Amino acid sequence: MDSIKKKKWVLLLISLTGGIGLGLLLSFLLLPANQASERRSSNESTLHPPLTNSLSSAELTSVPRDIPEIIGLQSVVDRRLALNQLLEGKDAKQIADLLSHTFTLELAESLFSVQHFLFSELAHVDSEKALELIWETERVRWETLLEIVAIQWSAIAPREALRAFSSLREPWKGNAIKTVLHHQGSLTEAELAEIVESFNITEYFDQRFFESELGKLIDEPKNAFNLVIEADVSDLQKQTALQTITRRWIERESEDNIGSMLRVVRELFTQRSHTLWRPVVDEIVASNPKIAWDQLSSLPEEIQQAFRHVAFRALADEDPINAIRTITSEEYMESMKSEVKYLLITWVNVLSGQVLEHMELVPEDFRSSVARDSVYRVAENLPPSEVLDLLAQFRQLGINTHEATGSFAYIWSRRDPEAAVEWILENMDQDIGIDRWDLSYCLAQLALSDSAKAMEIALKQPVENAVEDDVVLALLREGKIDEGMALLPQVRDSVNPYVYSRVSNFLIEVGRIEDALALGETLEESVRPNFYRLLAWPWLQFNAESLLEELPQMDNVEIRSMIAIGVLQQEEYFSEAELEMIRTFVLDESNPR
Repeated sequence: MDSIKKKKWVLLLISLTGGIGLGLLLSFLLLPANQASERRSSNESTLHPPLTNSLSSAELTSVPRDIPEIIGLQSVVDRRLALNQLLEGKDAKQIADLLSHTFTLELAESLFSVQHFLFSELAHVDSEKALELIWETERVRWETLLEIVAIQWSAIAPREALRAFSSLREPWKGNAIKTVLHHQGSLTEAELAEIVESFNITEYFDQRFFESELGKLIDEPKNAFNLVIEADVSDLQKQTALQTITRRWIERESEDNIGSMLRVVRELFTQRSHTLWRPVVDEIVASNPKIAWDQLSSLPEEIQQAFRHVAFRALADEDPINAIRTITSEEYMESMKSEVKYLLITWVNVLSGQVLEHMELVPEDFRSSVARDSVYRVAENLPPSEVLDLLAQFRQLGINTHEATGSFAYIWSRRDPEAAVEWILENMDQDIGIDRWDLSYCLAQLALSDSAKAMEIALKQPVENAVEDDVVLALLREGKIDEGMALLPQVRDSVNPYVYSRVSNFLIEVGRIEDALALGETLEESVRPNFYRLLAWPWLQFNAESLLEELPQMDNVEIRSMIAIGVLQQEEYFSEAELEMIRTFVLDESNPR
């Protein structure tokens, strides 16, 4: 009986085994090849490691061997398997051709990962070619691809990699060299030092040493800060290192010690540029602005003076309403009123366009300057109509907006000078702070785009305002010498040689001495002596040798005498022999001796 049961179990097992085998056979025979491959790949991705050498010949033949098909595979495992099979037996040129081919394909989800794989494989057999192909990709990808190539190259031939990368431009040069120095393992420190010196890239080697030493001192803030301060690295690298040290320091310290941290910073960074201490203080006060402000207030005045504005900016960023109440409190105003106007500029910058709704918090004495700073802050980005509306709202609150209006006119004229000039002309009679100086500045801006229009408007203004002077000088300041000279005869008040003297300065500065001398002859005789005396100084400043050469050769002895008098007023620039020669050019009736 038992034997019969055993036979039944054996027959059952055989039938099940046969059924499963037949099912698998039918699946390979009846299902399309790609579906069978996808099902197999899906199973393998969960049951096997990414790459395996245990595949049968039947499985190998089902792997896609075309780049677009490989890119279309959803599984990372399948893509890598297919790429490995595709590259088997291929040389550097063939891999490079495949990689170049991918540059012509449409963007797909897996395209970049396939290119990364190909760049890595090409760099392994021909790093120089891989480097060459990087520059055929989009610029935004250069950094990533360069790192891939640099890592492979550093493992194979770090010396050759450093030689190649040393000829690149920044920032690619620095990034690649630092990658090689970090990943290479075949060269000793002595060999590296010799190589970087021969390729003139020692700064990257020194930076690597700097980063290593910084890592050792990171938990010793004073020593770490001193290392950074004295290090021969760029300002940007210093700022980054200082921020790293500070963040670590903050993690290890209690917020109750912010004041003592600021004291240490002041001690270490005394007489140092603010570009060094600013990132440190920024990090410290940002960790808790309220505690930072309170503790700073108890420190010696020199520390408060150094860091007050940074601490207040952090306080205003966190809570601008509480920040202004802090500095306008009766206690603070009694002791620090002189500082409040400067801190209010920071407050305005934080609030930007929301200052108007909080003006009741601003003390009466400071409202005019706050309005000015507020308008200056927003005028660049708002349409003129909105800025004018803002100014009107300030005036409705009883705030004097004269400074604010002038500030806005200056900004407006840089964007649309003709519109700004037109508005000024329409409103000069109104008591809103617009005057001759605002018109003069805006006309100067208009002159740069339409000098004829600017001069036409200028000549309609009262002669005593002399706004046409600024039209001419604006052109000269921008190097438009001939255009400015062409308008000069239209200047109405030739009794005042100021504008002509300024013009002569510009002419001398660009080497047009003869034109400067001739300009004086166009003036009324009564103002010529002063013009030529004033001309001596810029001539000395820009070309003293020319003056000493030209002076003896001047045919017009009167002009020569006037210039000589001006030169003798700067006698500290000459030797006694030179002064004696210059004195001989002064006519007897005007000889200053």
